Amino acid sequence: MTAGAGASATVTYSNSALTLALSDIGPVFTDPTFVIAPPGDERLFVLERRGVIRIVRDGAVLTQPWLDISANVFTGGEGGLLSMAFDPNFAANGYFYLYYTDLARNIVVERYTRSPTPNLADPTSALTILRVAHPQFTNHFGGLVAFGPDGMLYAGLGDGGGAGDPSGNAQDPNALLGKLLRVDVRSATAGLPYTIAPTNPYVNQPLRRPEIWAAGLRNPWRYAFDGEQLYIADVGQDAREEVNLAALSQGGLNYGWDIMEGSACHEAATCDRTGLTLPVFEYEQGAAKVNGCAITGGYVYRGAALPELAGRYFYSDYCRGFVKSFFATGAGIVEQRDWGLNTAGQVVSFGRDGAGELYLVSASGRIFRLVRGSTG
Repeated sequence: MTAGAGASATVTYSNSALTLALSDIGPVFTDPTFVIAPPGDERLFVLERRGVIRIVRDGAVLTQPWLDISANVFTGGEGGLLSMAFDPNFAANGYFYLYYTDLARNIVVERYTRSPTPNLADPTSALTILRVAHPQFTNHFGGLVAFGPDGMLYAGLGDGGGAGDPSGNAQDPNALLGKLLRVDVRSATAGLPYTIAPTNPYVNQPLRRPEIWAAGLRNPWRYAFDGEQLYIADVGQDAREEVNLAALSQGGLNYGWDIMEGSACHEAATCDRTGLTLPVFEYEQGAAKVNGCAITGGYVYRGAALPELAGRYFYSDYCRGFVKSFFATGAGIVEQRDWGLNTAGQVVSFGRDGAGELYLVSASGRIFRLVRGSTG
């Protein structure tokens, strides 16, 4: 596809037709994994799996990368530089956080600082926040670091890989793998990279890691905050893909893996669901993965360009490349839509720019913006 090209689909809202399209932003990247920008910033930061962060400004890629940590990054299997988060106070402190796999296959969350030179980070400013061993397999690294509206830093870690969580990490409260973690990095130092918020569910509980916010996750590749709501898209194994939704105040939830896969017992006719939180939305992969194989979680739309979409959660699937959305209400999931936009190919990730508009990251190396389509 060329810049500005795309496909479109029409859905009717309140007697008016809304058409969406995918607009190719133009440049082609090397194995991109994520896009992001600080609020209000006109630049778009594109992460490449190899460990390079590029800046797009006015439709062009700046010659020099924002940061290159490729010498430290393991890219085998599902590893690599997987996501980035800007500090809520980035404008003042210049901090941003990376989630990647290091050469020993550990999961690493690291803080860096921008440099005095515009459009460049300081490569010498690394401060390790978390380093979690992931020794056996090269899949299920999780992949997202993000700040919640509570100012805490969250990280979604996979269960350690393999099939069926062979080490039992997701249900082990003393293991960080297979969990969503929540830490306070506002006063981070080399000696004390994070503290534990007193509202974390396992504070001062023996044999339970206090960093854990939620458990029972297989591979939470992407999750999203929307006000006081938290959406977690957890990649399934052989049968079901799921989205979990809870109030941000609900710490300590167990989403069931590997007792459950979605709302079904995993490899068992019956199972004990006591204390488990089931997904609010799921879909079956289907025979020959006809419906998909790995959910790519997105965001709830809150941009200004498409106000009709406010509150709709967008997602895709790596194997099918569709663009779908739903609206979560207190009564359940409504307005399930397939927008018919499959031209992005394999969708690796969603992202947002500084104005809150949505982007799709394609395995082809292209980045697409979700825009209003032609009505003619």
